Amino acid sequence: MKQRAWLWALVAVVFAAGCGGSKVRKVDVSAGEYYSEEDFAMLSNSEKSAYCSALEAERNRLQTEFTLAQEDLVATRRQIEATRNQITPVEKEILRLESDIRTLTGQIAALERLPREYTVREGDCLSIIADRDDIYSAASKWPRIYRANLDKIEDPVWIYPNMVLTIPRELPTEHRVAPFETLEIIAGYWEVYGDPTQWTRLYEANKDKVSDPFNLEPDIVLTIPR
Repeated sequence: MKQRAWLWALVAVVFAAGCGGSKVRKVDVSAGEYYSEEDFAMLSNSEKSAYCSALEAERNRLQTEFTLAQEDLVATRRQIEATRNQITPVEKEILRLESDIRTLTGQIAALERLPREYTVREGDCLSIIADRDDIYSAASKWPRIYRANLDKIEDPVWIYPNMVLTIPRELPTEHRVAPFETLEIIAGYWEVYGDPTQWTRLYEANKDKVSDPFNLEPDIVLTIPR
């Protein structure tokens, strides 16, 4: 009897010292599982020690992840700022281009509304017609009207009421040579290049038609490179 009493006393001491097993469910700290205060109190000393070590290891792991995340955040913010610095000039350029597009769209719409024909009135002459706001707004540009209506106008000095004249709007890509015209004269027309010295461009583009750049044959059609 005395031996059995001593054995039970030894078992009680072992449990009190934490060497006995507990019936508390084991948790996985790395999976985010933790003991409640009540469960923790029921652990043996060795289990408490192991749990605390697991918590410390998890804390260190989380601290490392936190530090890396902070570093990534700083790097990301720098990248965002660098990208923003690149985007700002692009946005300004886009706004400028949009403004230019709106302006050009308005100009195109205005040009499309301009007449492509003009009926001669009493007292008109080609310079008066060219000077009209809805034609060219420049009296000096009357020769273009003349050149576009050679089939109707024999003498640019004489035009008659009710004649319907073509008013060219686009820059020409071709030109039919009139008598006495030269490449320099043609290059000097404002609707061609507005510069007689550019005659070589016409020559280079029309070598198959022009054998002598200083002697053009009337009625040949020259290509006007743009």
